[in-house]
Amino acid sequence: MKKTLYQDLWEGAAGMEPAVALRCGDQSLTFAAFFREILRAEAGLRALGVQSGDLVTILSLNTPEAVIAFYAIDRIGAVANWVDMKLSPAEVEFYLTRAKSKVVLVLELIFQKVYANRGHAPAEHFVVLPLAPYLTPELGRKLRVGVWEGEKGPGCVSWKEFLQDTGESVPESARWEEPVAITYTGGTTGPAKGVMLSRRAFRASLEQYTQVGTMYGRGGATLVLLPLFSAFGLCQCVHVPLCLGMTIILYPMFRPEQLGEMLRRYRPEQVSGTTSYWQLLLQDPWADQADLSFLQVPRCGGDAMTAAMERRINDFLAQRGCPARLIKEYGMSEVAGIVCVSYGDWEAGDVGRPLPGCRIIAVDPETGAACPPEGQGELIIQSNTVMNGYYGVPEADAEVLRPGPDGTLWVWTKDLGHQTADGRIVVTGRKKRMISRNGFKIFPSVIEECLLQEDQVEACAVVGGRNSRGETVPVAHIVPQPGTDQETLERALRLRAKQALNTYLIPGMYCFWSRLPYTERGKLDYRKLEESQNTKP
Repeated sequence: MKKTLYQDLWEGAAGMEPAVALRCGDQSLTFAAFFREILRAEAGLRALGVQSGDLVTILSLNTPEAVIAFYAIDRIGAVANWVDMKLSPAEVEFYLTRAKSKVVLVLELIFQKVYANRGHAPAEHFVVLPLAPYLTPELGRKLRVGVWEGEKGPGCVSWKEFLQDTGESVPESARWEEPVAITYTGGTTGPAKGVMLSRRAFRASLEQYTQVGTMYGRGGATLVLLPLFSAFGLCQCVHVPLCLGMTIILYPMFRPEQLGEMLRRYRPEQVSGTTSYWQLLLQDPWADQADLSFLQVPRCGGDAMTAAMERRINDFLAQRGCPARLIKEYGMSEVAGIVCVSYGDWEAGDVGRPLPGCRIIAVDPETGAACPPEGQGELIIQSNTVMNGYYGVPEADAEVLRPGPDGTLWVWTKDLGHQTADGRIVVTGRKKRMISRNGFKIFPSVIEECLLQEDQVEACAVVGGRNSRGETVPVAHIVPQPGTDQETLERALRLRAKQALNTYLIPGMYCFWSRLPYTERGKLDYRKLEESQNTKP
């Protein structure tokens, strides 16, 4: 039966009304209160003229108001356009104009940036989402939250002012194949592409996870660390657990090195993190003697993980009482997040098995012919969770949605790997030097193009490396013009990157060369660049 996301949530949480649905900082909301707030937000959106099919843009960290707004938008049959709030000032007008959103929900932390740089975008109403209730007073003062009202103009209201008394309304459930959400890719080949996801995709993911049973389920709590503007964060970290009757714990200002602090504070039964999060946990002094017996479902996705690192993390967890191995998860935005999970039998080094209803095979990247078991190729996916296409750039669909060896449509991942003889999936690398940073896929060419605009840069190459905290970051290798002061140039490059690039694209390190290394065939030697990332030749 075709239903709204709200209806799936309502049915899944039946009988859980007194239990906590959302927790953020010291604030919590029961399922009963959660449903009431969704209806009040729906009434507020309707009062601002939002109708079925309209795009409502959301720029927010992980807050309860953002989750409430998502389900309110769904009830109307509108589309939640999730934009990364770390966008640069120059990108604000572009994203708001492309979405044609008349209503924008924006976190108070970036209200001034968004409102001041809206340009000629058609936005008429700005609803400011609160952050102050979820921060310590000290951090709130440091970030200057709570002062946005002195900068507001026409059409700006607070979240409290926006909410309306509920009236009689029936959820719009006819839009089954049409988009209900737009999440954005990493923006690695120019402006980030908006992935249009339907209710059909969200329902399919819920059914897949219900069938394999890898989540903790009813009555448990899950710590949500991945951003809501990512497909993985929105679908498998928020929607699916809520529909299974779980409490979701939100932490708006999370940093990867804080995983141990979050585990100590909330003691959740389930948590989802990238490889970097788990690696940093190994270095946390608290975790050295921690009791992790409360952690029943440790999930890991978004980054590649070596078999050696997986074994090291699993040993670390087991020694501290965690009864489960890492549940590895693999997918991409274009299939609503996760399509491959560790269930049944799995081994270190693989990413699990395709979820029910999903097919993942390896094909020859040049010919498209299917590879035999264990044969290396590009991984392609078929799933009921597949996207509708890219918003506003239908010509880009064919880059990812292409016929497979059987002539039907598949999602081409640009990831290299193979399927084992017993059906497990192994991801062995990325095509075209792709860098994965905390779940975001980055093409170095975008960063190189930005840095080469600095007059004193003669040559530039970007590869992946590790910073002092063990996180994967882009490393920029620079050849300066003769006579250039390297410290002055590095400061200029950091400023340029901060102004022009999204946060996760900003290089973590800069290395300077008199000449970049080349192979015997005259090609840039990327391996030597990666090996030398901790030095400045």
